[in-house]
Amino acid sequence: MITAIGVAAVLVASVLVLRATDDASKKRSSEAIRLTKYTADFVEVSSPPARPGAPSTVWSSDGRVQWTPVEGAAGYEVSGKLVTSPEVAGSGRPEVRAVDAFGQRSPPARAEERPSDDSWRQKINGWIDDFDDTFLERRYHLSGRRGCVNPGSGSGGRLVLDIPCGNDTAVLRARTLLGLNESGELGRVAVVTDAAGPRGKLVLDLVPGTPDRLGPIPPADAIRVVVDDLVAPGTRGAGVLHRFEAVLTDNDVRVVQDGAQIATVPVVPKWREASVLVSVTPPPGYPGRVEIDAVGITGSRGPADEMIETPLVPGTLRVLEPEEEAPGIGIARAPLRAAPAARLRTTVRFGDGGDPSGLVAQLGPAKLPLRPAVSGWSAAQDSELTLVGDVPAELLGEAGTDALTPFVLRMPGASQAQVLESYLEVPGRSPVKLENAPDEPAPVLPVMTAEFAATDPNDATLVITLDASSARSVAPIAGFEVYVDSSLAATVPMPGGIGGRHELLFSLKGSHNVEVRLRPEDPGRQTDSVLLELRR
Repeated sequence: MITAIGVAAVLVASVLVLRATDDASKKRSSEAIRLTKYTADFVEVSSPPARPGAPSTVWSSDGRVQWTPVEGAAGYEVSGKLVTSPEVAGSGRPEVRAVDAFGQRSPPARAEERPSDDSWRQKINGWIDDFDDTFLERRYHLSGRRGCVNPGSGSGGRLVLDIPCGNDTAVLRARTLLGLNESGELGRVAVVTDAAGPRGKLVLDLVPGTPDRLGPIPPADAIRVVVDDLVAPGTRGAGVLHRFEAVLTDNDVRVVQDGAQIATVPVVPKWREASVLVSVTPPPGYPGRVEIDAVGITGSRGPADEMIETPLVPGTLRVLEPEEEAPGIGIARAPLRAAPAARLRTTVRFGDGGDPSGLVAQLGPAKLPLRPAVSGWSAAQDSELTLVGDVPAELLGEAGTDALTPFVLRMPGASQAQVLESYLEVPGRSPVKLENAPDEPAPVLPVMTAEFAATDPNDATLVITLDASSARSVAPIAGFEVYVDSSLAATVPMPGGIGGRHELLFSLKGSHNVEVRLRPEDPGRQTDSVLLELRR
């Protein structure tokens, strides 16, 4: 936002972010970089305030260390780890210090240990999965962009979803169904995860049928629970596990976090049994990683049917018209040779038209009619629908060709409909075992933004914000430097800093080029720069 004072002033700010390494960061030294405060005669920088007070009411329980937020703190240091939220994954009695925007530390406060609360398990009169079994496919179908959603087994029996491509969404459909009681508390679904941390999202969909994903428009009978920054914001730290429950009653669905109600969805289920879909989206802009520690579902003791899945890639991801020419690309028939029966499952995202009731899958010479895996689905643009088709008997058994060509989906008036995923299901126990999950991501630098909040013919106020709220842990920074027309104008030290907001007042006339450089403490890390153009 630009405020004109006195006369008209025009500011053009470039959001170009550069990665550069200056001479100081090239030095071969393991010592932390330290900066010395400097201001040119035309720059005013606010002085550091008194160092912050120590955190109060610090405790650890259920794998979390928590404390009361400290006013004026930009973040916190817990046993050498830097975080921005007033909680961190951990246990025991660590020391916690508040850190302000200038890197000043408070005196330490030691955590007290409190008993863990496992009483929620008694309320799940059905199935609880602690992910000790690494054969994930036996209990769930995992839907996500291939190569961008990678499941792994973490330490302590935990599902780790590595999501390296950005803010992709992973969807787990439990093969165990949710069954409802007759009255009172009808049912309950519990998920212990860090997915709903800052800028992340957890979605629980309870829906009759067996869809693999629902997209932005759920079916009419589905119940959707969303937990993100808009629901009880400021209570969840990045990478910290919390327990979320959807409690179904005769009147509504109550959303519970760690035993405390945080929201209510004013709906009552119209069904007695439903699939449970757990969708997780990591925060954008950082290496994506989501952990799920437990899932509990009332009404059933385990998966009713076990299936072996074989992913299939169609010859084109575009849904073709009924008579449109298909690419000569097919699939191997090997998964069908020993199968007594098989089903094709596919999920399609619709364009701006088409007739889903006419969807068929072409497998070589056979055309399989596809039926929706849910009722009440919407064919609106960008909606997503899972469909199922039975593989005909003539494609099963040892006899026959080695490949089925082509493999495509067809629909009248396809109109840009896209295939999101396809796979075969055959009865049996899946042999697929999760590999070990990658290590915890390394600490990351805060994201730096800079803008001129106000200008007049003689002065300009530069606002610099360093934000690491989505980071699981923060790499310490030495401070930042400001250059005007390639000459150093200010150096603001922040030894061991985490982030925060800074204002600098420039007494300048005319137009200038301004560069702000973020300086990490680690001499091996690159310097982040933001370029601004001040024009009058």
